[in-house]
Amino acid sequence: MKKLASELVQNMQNLTAIKSIDVAVKNTKINLGFSGQSVLDLPKNIPDKKLHSAIVIGAGPSLHIKKSIEQIIQSSYSGLIICSDGAFPHCLRNGLIPDIVVTLDPHPTRIVRWFGDTNLNEKNNLKDDYFRRQDLDPYLGEEEINKNNELIKTINKLGSKINVAIATCVDISVTRRCEEANMNIYWWNPLYDDINTKNSISRHVNSLNSYPCLATGGNTGTSSWVLGKSILEIDKIGLIGMDFGYAPGTSLNKTQYYKELNELFGDKTDEAYIEINNPYTKEKWMTDPTYYWYREKFLDLVNNTNSDTYNCTEGGILFGKGIDFIKLDEFLNL
Repeated sequence: MKKLASELVQNMQNLTAIKSIDVAVKNTKINLGFSGQSVLDLPKNIPDKKLHSAIVIGAGPSLHIKKSIEQIIQSSYSGLIICSDGAFPHCLRNGLIPDIVVTLDPHPTRIVRWFGDTNLNEKNNLKDDYFRRQDLDPYLGEEEINKNNELIKTINKLGSKINVAIATCVDISVTRRCEEANMNIYWWNPLYDDINTKNSISRHVNSLNSYPCLATGGNTGTSSWVLGKSILEIDKIGLIGMDFGYAPGTSLNKTQYYKELNELFGDKTDEAYIEINNPYTKEKWMTDPTYYWYREKFLDLVNNTNSDTYNCTEGGILFGKGIDFIKLDEFLNL
């Protein structure tokens, strides 16, 4: 790992906190005005027959490359489906309605797009090219207004069938959209710090709303796994779309955090990226400091719990102690 990338990984938690905690606490107070249940109420509203296992769906590129959703639909899988917000539109387009959708990021304009942004128009869409260059759901990056309108109609039709686990830090645009679509809302707080320390932010937000604080690993995929493990107490969890990196051949300017890294480091931007050999797929994957930090946080969490976690992504950089790296069809037949 190059020096610049290593320094960024080591400081990622502080950089993330500086950027988002003030906004998160502000949003938490705003979201007090919305109704919903606690995620602690989820287990009683999920059929017991589904709780024997779960598949957590992240929004990594392998989800599309390996056609993972299509494999699930064609199987007789009867367990729980927990989906990160970035994979939600892809699931719906392919006929898979998740049991639970998890959303976390407090970004003021981007996250609502995963639920269909009723305020999106040609003018404000030109201000942000994120969806035109991201690889989380390439389908939404073309004919953006039309694709967004399609998604609005689909979610409005299916909303009452969908449980959404909303982190209290999300922007009000996401909360309003989920409420408008008549989705079943379940609240939780991100675990920002040690709740037992003086001036703990986690303890502060919990005092505001009494919702549980859950570890997130910084992303919705990890949050979805934590929800399945700690709230729903599912022992066997399979992961798909949990790449934490970019598929071989991806150009730097198509990566999620390229613009931010390029603004900071200019000609040295390439030194912020990390190449990792996946020993299972025999491929070299590229990642950035943020995704690498997500990987390390996930591995820490797995090694501090008793669970059977199977990475069925069939790509990416998430492998190590505590994770069985297997193909999706193997998990579906366990």
